[in-house]
Amino acid sequence: MNIVKINYKSILPSILIIILSVYCAIIIPYFGLLAPFFGGLISLILMFGKKQTFQLLKPMNRPFLIKLVYFFLLAFLIRLVLVSVAVIFDFGNISSIPSNGYVDNLTYINMFKKIVLMLLLLLSMIGEELVVASITLPVYYFLKKIKYGWGISIIIGSLVFSFIHLYAYDFNIWVCLTVGLSHIPMAQAWKSTNSLRGGMYIHILYNMISIVPTLFF
Repeated sequence: MNIVKINYKSILPSILIIILSVYCAIIIPYFGLLAPFFGGLISLILMFGKKQTFQLLKPMNRPFLIKLVYFFLLAFLIRLVLVSVAVIFDFGNISSIPSNGYVDNLTYINMFKKIVLMLLLLLSMIGEELVVASITLPVYYFLKKIKYGWGISIIIGSLVFSFIHLYAYDFNIWVCLTVGLSHIPMAQAWKSTNSLRGGMYIHILYNMISIVPTLFF
């Protein structure tokens, strides 16, 4: 991804906005799910400007379908391997990790509320991509002249992604690392499709596998 310029003065305020948005997502039920979406978008605009931010969100370069399928399967494989390792070697307390309360609620509410909550969850997924991009892309801007600058940047971003899930997964480090490392293919999809939409679509599909069944059963 081609990052032309960055507003240095906006980096610190953007980080504070990201922290605040994640905090709001944790403490405010339901509508707090919107906080990462607005926080991530505002942070990107502050650092990169409106024009460059919209350029990052442009339609994906074609062909993209095979790339999306590849990175989706890779993300799923990473998660499967890490969860299997925890189960085989009996560490990480995988079985005691609480599930997503919002997803659980989809089973017990009426269809109208299900649709509203689904929309909030969708925006939350997009918001998480925007938040991670607000960390990854500035790091890449400063490391892009280094040989492995992009790889280092997406690893840092994915570790941040792990960190913001600590509360949701009861501070289980292994589970959060699993979530973060499985995000690496999604971040790589940004570069391969030359658009943040690549990671967003994979993220949505990845999470929908567990969400959609609750709409009907």
